[in-house]
Amino acid sequence: MTTAVTKLARSCEAVDQIHRIVAWVGDGKPVTPKGVLRPAELRRASEATGVPIPAKFRSAADVPRWHRLWSAAIATDLISLEMDAAKAGAPQEFIPETWLTAFTAALAANFDDEEGVAALHVGRAVLTALASGRVKTFEELAHRVWHDLRTDYHLDVGRLWSSMAYEESAAPQLTELLAEFGVTAGPWKLSELGKWALAEFVRRGDDLVAKEPYVAPGRVCQLKITLMDVSPACWRRVLVPSTTTLGELHWVLQAALRWDNDHLHGFTVGTRHYGDPAFDRSDEYETTVGEAFTRARQRISYTYDFGDNWRHDIQLERTLDIDEALTYPLCIAGKGPVPVEDSDHRTIPFDQADINRRLSSIPVEEDAPFDAVIEQIVVDAYGEEEQIGSFLTVLDDVLTFPAEASVLGHPVTVLELRYEDLLRGPFAVCQNSHGTGEITLTDVCFPPDTTAAWVHAAYRHFLGADPFPATARPDWHWPPD
Repeated sequence: MTTAVTKLARSCEAVDQIHRIVAWVGDGKPVTPKGVLRPAELRRASEATGVPIPAKFRSAADVPRWHRLWSAAIATDLISLEMDAAKAGAPQEFIPETWLTAFTAALAANFDDEEGVAALHVGRAVLTALASGRVKTFEELAHRVWHDLRTDYHLDVGRLWSSMAYEESAAPQLTELLAEFGVTAGPWKLSELGKWALAEFVRRGDDLVAKEPYVAPGRVCQLKITLMDVSPACWRRVLVPSTTTLGELHWVLQAALRWDNDHLHGFTVGTRHYGDPAFDRSDEYETTVGEAFTRARQRISYTYDFGDNWRHDIQLERTLDIDEALTYPLCIAGKGPVPVEDSDHRTIPFDQADINRRLSSIPVEEDAPFDAVIEQIVVDAYGEEEQIGSFLTVLDDVLTFPAEASVLGHPVTVLELRYEDLLRGPFAVCQNSHGTGEITLTDVCFPPDTTAAWVHAAYRHFLGADPFPATARPDWHWPPD
């Protein structure tokens, strides 16, 4: 790395503007839930920093130059997002490595690519084309870049570049970005800094954006979960370890919002969708909460029941040290009633103690130790009919009738269990204030801290359904001594 590269990195227009923005942010400025300045605040920022903005705009994220600089400042830790405010970070010298982080973040913001990998590929293709010395117009640049990226559809770079190539303001935005970061030295010519950036793009590849989890292991995430589109407002504040997977977070959400896990669900993290891989989603158990959030992305979403479409906003409010005196996950606050699942306008009031009881009973891992339980129950059974009958025998033994239970969130009393044929399957005779009826055993939910709940969870797991919450009983065995 030459002295010229270092000098160019420190003196480029973008770095100067970033420093002015950071100085203006100071001890804190309010931001929207998406982590950007509100329009009125952005106008004040523009006046104070000299960074130009258009007369009319909908959101700060829609002002290309400002959004690039803001994203670069966050990526380099010069600005941090905490709760609903942006704060200036510790001062640091803009060495080429810091500049490269800022430039990579600006590319991602320019191409609206939250993950940053596809934008990185576009940036590499642009710099490669400029390094050839054969590009004199934006049309020639578009042709060369498209030729370079045509096999990268798995990263969706084609969509990014197509939108760039056919949008009227695309060429000015891209040339402005390259110039303000000192990548170009005159029209269509790379500077020494641009040549160094290209070499780093080629040498390091996707590792430039494939960083460690935003929230490191050993930390706790304070999450605010808001159920959208309901009145009165309904939210819960929970603490979870940063290593909690999205699959495990699903169970936290089920407990915190009193859902019954009777429907499909999914997470949206940036442009990615997580859930059950069988439904063409990325595996929710392969991504942690600490990995789902980034410096710029402080919110993700969760949808439960794609029919009723219960949407949840999940905001990372702050991170904390682990408190050995606490048991995680933990609900620490909340407000507003939650709708009763599959009911007409009935609600359940916020009950922090009940939520924490449920949280203490959820499966700790994706594959709770049900296999050993199932093996003990069905070991002597021949065929599916006898296997189902074996579960009924065990439940009959561990239950004392009448037994407390619930169905779709409604309390019932189980009077007895019956099993007449495999086609119909086992069912429970249940009673509530409206009368007595028969409910399929699969849909009956026993109190999580009971042995019946543990056996029933194994039964649902055996059938291929998600188990209802149950306190693990690793020492339980069948038949009893």
